[in-house]
Amino acid sequence: MNRKLIYSILAGISSVLCVAAQTVPRVEGSPYPFSAVPDRLFLTSENYAPSEIIALQTLMGVIAKDKPEILRDIYGHRGLVENTGITVDDTYYTDFPALLEHFAGRLDGYILCNPKDRSTNVAISLAGVMNAVAIPADIEQTAISAGLEKLLDVRDKDESWALANYGDLFSTTIASYQQSSDDRVYHLGDYSAFTGAFQFWDDSPSGTLANNVYSRMDKGATYFGWGPQEYETVEQLSLNSAVIHPSDWGPNMSTLTNIPATKETFRQKEPVKAFEVVPDVHTVCFVISDGDNVQWLLGSHDSPTSWNNPNRARVNLGWTISPALAELAPVVYEKYVDNCLTTSEGRNVLIAGPSGRGYHLPGRYPDADLEAESELLNRYMKKADLRIVNIIDADDSDNDPSAYLRQDNIDALFYYSYGANYTGRQGEIDWYNGKPSIGGRYTLWGTLSSPGPLAEQLNQASTDIYSEDGYSLIPVHVWSRGVDDVLECIENLGPNVRVVAPDEFVWLIRKNLGGLQVGTGNGLRADYYDGYNRNELRYSQTDANVDFDWGTGSPDVEKLGTDQFSVKWSGQVQPLYDEEYTFYVQSDDGVRLTVNGEVLMDAYDSRGAQTGSGTITLAAGEKYDILLEYAEDSDDAFCHLEWESISQMREIVPKGQLYSRPDSSKGPVTFYEKCGFKGFHAELPIGEYKLADLELRGFREKEIAALKIARGYKAVLYEEDNFGGASKEINTNRGCFGNWKNKVSSLKVMADGDTELEGTYSLKNINSGLFMDVRGGLGGVSDGVNVQLWHENNQANQTFNLEHMGNGVYTITVYHSAKCLDVEQSGLDDGTNISQRTNYEARNQQFIAVREGGNYKFIAVHSGKVIAAEDESTSSEASVVQYTDTGQASAKWELVSAPAVGNGDGLTGDYYNGMEFDTFVFSRTDPSIDFDWGEGSPGTGVDVDDYSIRWNGKVEPRYSGEYTFYITSDNGRRLWIDGELIIDAWIDDWDVEYFGTITLEAGQKYDIRLEYFENYGGANCRLRWSSDSQPKEIIPRNQLYASGQTIIVQTEKAEEKEDATILYPNPSSGDLRLQFDSEKTEVAIYNMAGRKVMPVKTVRPDEAVDVSSLKSGQYIIRFYVNGEEKTKHFIKD
Repeated sequence: MNRKLIYSILAGISSVLCVAAQTVPRVEGSPYPFSAVPDRLFLTSENYAPSEIIALQTLMGVIAKDKPEILRDIYGHRGLVENTGITVDDTYYTDFPALLEHFAGRLDGYILCNPKDRSTNVAISLAGVMNAVAIPADIEQTAISAGLEKLLDVRDKDESWALANYGDLFSTTIASYQQSSDDRVYHLGDYSAFTGAFQFWDDSPSGTLANNVYSRMDKGATYFGWGPQEYETVEQLSLNSAVIHPSDWGPNMSTLTNIPATKETFRQKEPVKAFEVVPDVHTVCFVISDGDNVQWLLGSHDSPTSWNNPNRARVNLGWTISPALAELAPVVYEKYVDNCLTTSEGRNVLIAGPSGRGYHLPGRYPDADLEAESELLNRYMKKADLRIVNIIDADDSDNDPSAYLRQDNIDALFYYSYGANYTGRQGEIDWYNGKPSIGGRYTLWGTLSSPGPLAEQLNQASTDIYSEDGYSLIPVHVWSRGVDDVLECIENLGPNVRVVAPDEFVWLIRKNLGGLQVGTGNGLRADYYDGYNRNELRYSQTDANVDFDWGTGSPDVEKLGTDQFSVKWSGQVQPLYDEEYTFYVQSDDGVRLTVNGEVLMDAYDSRGAQTGSGTITLAAGEKYDILLEYAEDSDDAFCHLEWESISQMREIVPKGQLYSRPDSSKGPVTFYEKCGFKGFHAELPIGEYKLADLELRGFREKEIAALKIARGYKAVLYEEDNFGGASKEINTNRGCFGNWKNKVSSLKVMADGDTELEGTYSLKNINSGLFMDVRGGLGGVSDGVNVQLWHENNQANQTFNLEHMGNGVYTITVYHSAKCLDVEQSGLDDGTNISQRTNYEARNQQFIAVREGGNYKFIAVHSGKVIAAEDESTSSEASVVQYTDTGQASAKWELVSAPAVGNGDGLTGDYYNGMEFDTFVFSRTDPSIDFDWGEGSPGTGVDVDDYSIRWNGKVEPRYSGEYTFYITSDNGRRLWIDGELIIDAWIDDWDVEYFGTITLEAGQKYDIRLEYFENYGGANCRLRWSSDSQPKEIIPRNQLYASGQTIIVQTEKAEEKEDATILYPNPSSGDLRLQFDSEKTEVAIYNMAGRKVMPVKTVRPDEAVDVSSLKSGQYIIRFYVNGEEKTKHFIKD
């Protein structure tokens, strides 16, 4: 028998074995292969030699056909895997030869190739179907030493040869379009080998090789990798009824695809505020683009500037994501679901990326095949808990949404044209069966559209909420814009513009434009019982809808077993239309459905698969009681609840039209349905609750009777909705509201802390005697540095400034970094780290101060949890975290008064080319003098050698006494304090600390000037100070005040452009004026930390801007003239 036939037979056997070993769930019709869940993975370093990584990939993929056993240490995948309980073993972390030898007995041999050419693709492809590894020639001895036999030498072969000679071995459902001549060759190969995919590259998406590949693939085929041109590649694949997952830099997929998520199902977070119709506003929805990019989702862009940006908690925002990731990497997808934050300040919602399961152009996809692809997508939408699909289509497409919108798990489309930066449809909305297909109107994209001009457009847009013109869907181009740009745009919006999350955006359009009674339901209460006749309640939960197929298993095998269990779903159902509805239940086995007290079908005692139906006339928008009883006898188990009317297509009854009371909850502020703290109860965090918000939390109108409230909080009750009528304030427990019982229609929960603490302190932990401390000492100034306990050292990283925000709420700012304490990622869980971060005035950066004897507790406003030591530790370096308040000792802090910190912004630095300040380049404000430029330039336009800098401003000591100033620099330096030259070493040396002394008074500002030159080579400059009371430290920004000169950029390379705008008077104590060449502009004012300190104001030339309310210091004013952003600095006296 020839070798090629043997491999064909082995591939078939392997497929059968994989099916038998299935432990990772897949949707019906899934194209993504699986094997078995691993129990141990060998971790490998990314420092393997390049050729070793090529071989490693194929080894990973081939071994994973039985069960994954290897994981590359990249993008944090190790932590995600360990969270599932899988053991990670680093035995071969830096030893590829030993790893290969370990698995050699399970391989048939190796395929010899070159390290980075077309033969590499050939070897990777054949390795996957020949149970072999691809071995570049430079490491052939490694394979020989491992005892492997050479099966083929393909060094002079290309992909066309492989396809012609071995084409029938490769998968017809998955292929990899992958460049092998650059570093992409070190990625994706494991998944190609695992799936038996043909991996190829053609410089033209319509080239001969590419067309030969397309012609052998099944309809609905899936391509991984990426082609040479985006549009041309996607168009050709679409014409051939295929989709692509951008993944040419994607690692570890052969392993991750076989590791299930830690939860049984994916579930996006519910909104914390009720959806609301607001009149006379322009409604905006921002959506981050390119979520189809699997390699990005695997972690390459999971950074603070994109998916992991902590500011996402403060904005209503959509994120596109590939629903296929729920099977390609379930633990990664679970991370994104968990990290989509919903807070009182913002809501993140995932939507399916273009154009559904994978990237394709629907207008180029054959119609019949698009129907099949949409039906498969529908199953992935359910699995991934997505309801909206983002489409990118050809500009000349007819934009027909019907194939998508007839699917019952799809509520709407966000439909972009490929051209015009996704805005070719200019906000046009198409409809299918009450579901909208919404076109992009504006974009936030690179230099084509920036936050300021976009805000101007939105401020002038229609506020008719009953017109298409009143809504703007805005794609945010992820490669050039992000969360911070969205926030900047929002900060410039007027009160007539409202930004909402994608689900509320669709809800508003369906309600206001479609005239539908669209619900805001949360699903049905589900009670799960042991026994066919509900013998014993085992657990309860809220199910989004009734659409389950448990196969021969059950919802929870451990609690229910696989047979003889039952379920009762109860709540209310809300129809969209005034019509006769038919309800359908498909089940195996018994079922009974009751709607509005009327039994529509009763087959509870029947066995086997069945479909029952019943009709009832319902009124749009009304809520009717619904009860669905289901019982499973043996074997298969499934239950699906659908509805249909003349206007309502037959579909699973969606979550939004199903209502049930959520589970009871408790917290610092807990309201009760009945007196004596009985009945249903719910925690209500700080916020305002209209009647709709109370209903979302489980309370109907006038249904609140009692309250438990912790110290540090108060509640204001209102007799009428929207905070109207009589009111009552409460700040202690009330077992019964007396004459206010069952009278509440809206309420506010507010802080009620100590209001007299504003000042500067060190914070001593009562339990340990240690002090709150920012890790890294005086050098720990970056965002995200964690807070810990440490021994008292009187350093600036143990000094905190409490700024009162009202009602006993404070920001806690670290002296040395000017950053404030922040509950990491707006976390709600016990044990979430406290770190420092730039102050954005976010709720997770605000804390209620509550007196405890002579000490204080600090309660995070957003979570209601206290700042405490991790695990009550009394050790130095113990993390400071948040915990539920249980009276723990480590949550108590003594406030030790310290001299007040300043409110400075740094020093003005004038940068010159030439060592004697020869050619001025630019001026800027430097927060502190702590630079190490290496052999680079300190800024644009400044040479890498032969330059000088002069820093000017004022310095303010916190203590009185003799100060020593220190300079360490490479090269020369001079320092004047209060006009006195105290350091003079204008010489070409380095690594020498020079110092000088001067007596200063606390709180007084003294002139400071520091001059520095760099000759050649390395460059650095650091300015420190110390006194008997002041530990030696880099002089922090708070104690330095810039001279107030406007930032100027003058480089020989820059094109000269006259700036006709004038800002005067500068400095200013009251009115500030602008001269500019346009009819009017919008201005915003920021402090030097980037916080907006005055709201946006529209002004005309020479119109006064009142800045009298600002504190003394330096500020930034930002405005736009004829669409061009302008920024100037000014001093407030």
